[in-house]
Amino acid sequence: MKNILYILILITGSICKINAQSYSHQAVIENIKTSGLYKIPLNPDIKQYMTSDLHDTRIHDSSLQEVPYVVLSEPLLKAKSDFVEYTIVSQKHFNSYSEIIIHNPNKDKISNIAFNINNSDAYKYCAIEGSEDMKQWYSVSASQELTLAYNEVYTNTYKCIYFPMNNYSYFRLLVDDWHAQPLKINKAGWFRNSVIAGKHNEVVFTKSITEDKINKKTIVQLSFSNNQEVDRIDFRIKSPRLYMRHAAIYANRERKLKHDKVEKYRELLFEFNLSSDDLLFFDVPNLNEKEVFIEIENKDNPPLEIESISCKQLASYIVCDLNAGNKYHLRFGNRALKVPEYDLSNFVSSIPQLLPEASIGFIKQVPQSTVKVEEKQKSFFETKQFLWLCLGVGTIVIFFFSKSLLKDMAAKKDENL
Repeated sequence: MKNILYILILITGSICKINAQSYSHQAVIENIKTSGLYKIPLNPDIKQYMTSDLHDTRIHDSSLQEVPYVVLSEPLLKAKSDFVEYTIVSQKHFNSYSEIIIHNPNKDKISNIAFNINNSDAYKYCAIEGSEDMKQWYSVSASQELTLAYNEVYTNTYKCIYFPMNNYSYFRLLVDDWHAQPLKINKAGWFRNSVIAGKHNEVVFTKSITEDKINKKTIVQLSFSNNQEVDRIDFRIKSPRLYMRHAAIYANRERKLKHDKVEKYRELLFEFNLSSDDLLFFDVPNLNEKEVFIEIENKDNPPLEIESISCKQLASYIVCDLNAGNKYHLRFGNRALKVPEYDLSNFVSSIPQLLPEASIGFIKQVPQSTVKVEEKQKSFFETKQFLWLCLGVGTIVIFFFSKSLLKDMAAKKDENL
């Protein structure tokens, strides 16, 4: 009797636990052609349904087994003062490749070379070699991806090539031009603290611009849907030709005071200057708000004619080990989960730069209240019907066990009489 009750309690508890761990959305992971490590791009359309640290996100295979993953994000571009320019000794183009030689006169220990390149969407590979005399060359890094995240505001962008730390007097970049014409490289150097220009994705938002003539300010209101992290804001100013304006980003807040009173206030998030002789994009780390305001001080000048404003999010990826013969689902929106701890996070530094990309299919919302839909997405042993069946069977077993026990007790009573 006790064993039966114990089994029923375990089954009931496990099923309740499964039902409690519900996800709000899910999607099929596609384009898994061969087994191995894959990177899965997370664009803003997907991340808006996830928490910022992705603790609500899991990958499951066809057997509903959890698949370990690690999240990698593109880094920010540091200020121009962090860029140390080197002399380009020569830049030659051959039939199937380009050769760019950079001089490192002080034999600095460097682990990256940043190239300022004219915009291009060409997909190329490159290799880095080192030398002391430009005669004998030694391998430093082979077969790296040289794909550009071209700049929509300016005609050029930075691309950083990483490699093991070295202090050769000369470095040679070899670019594969087999499938496309050579790239136009304007200058080369390195970023202190090993920082590169990260790829960004566009974030969808709505904006409204109003003029506060009394306080001589332009107020730009930006509104976002759901979870939309913004890492950079780009401006395009149409006129005037010369300007220098201070700007601040703030959000409206509320806090409770004594006697149930509520105080409204503004929290300053970021400050910057809009200048005609400087770059018009600004890194805004950890900006994740439903609504923000940009306040531009005009003083006695006419308001800026803002041609456009764009908000961008640093590209991020999920990296995981997938098998071609399996089927995988990305599920997210389960706020009850905690940040997973996978062994894969210990091998981030050894993950190859060149990884095949898997893609995320159509995002489906997982209904929380419709039992029929839940049956299609869960096995029978995970449904409420199975729970009730177990309880019903348990009730019947207890009934017959009790009935048999009462008969035995009655029979013993008659024998004693």
